[in-house]
Amino acid sequence: MHISAQRKYQVRLTPEEKTTLQTLISKGSAKARSITRARILLMADEGHKDLDIIQALKVASSTPHDIRQHYIEGGLKRALFDAPRPGQKKKLTGVQEAEVVAIACTKAPKGYVRWTLDLLTEKVRSKLGVSIGRTAIWHVLLRNNLKPHRKKNVVYPKSYS
Repeated sequence: MHISAQRKYQVRLTPEEKTTLQTLISKGSAKARSITRARILLMADEGHKDLDIIQALKVASSTPHDIRQHYIEGGLKRALFDAPRPGQKKKLTGVQEAEVVAIACTKAPKGYVRWTLDLLTEKVRSKLGVSIGRTAIWHVLLRNNLKPHRKKNVVYPKSYS
């Protein structure tokens, strides 16, 4: 790393920030990644060079620079934690997910003993009119702890005779 880059992103922690970082490290309940970043910030504040930090903490060569840059540009929170990643939009709304759960909790179609992912996918596509794959249906079931292939985990409505 160039010396000019180290000067550009020079870390000067406030006493409160130092206390926050030391507490984060000593508790040990944060993610290992955040603890390592806290150590990098404390070492940078003490004036350690990137090469020393890399060797002491066994991190990638660009990590100290990146953490210092995140701290200067976005503050302590940005330096310690990853920014949210964009990812793909959800396939179903909350109401549609509830419909999937409701369908999974009904009896399987005539001729079938239980729901399969393919049957559920077909039913959801026809009933909700959405283009969705079996993996997305599986994720909905997983999030809701549903296992329609297990009879004991499925709620069947009482029949009114």
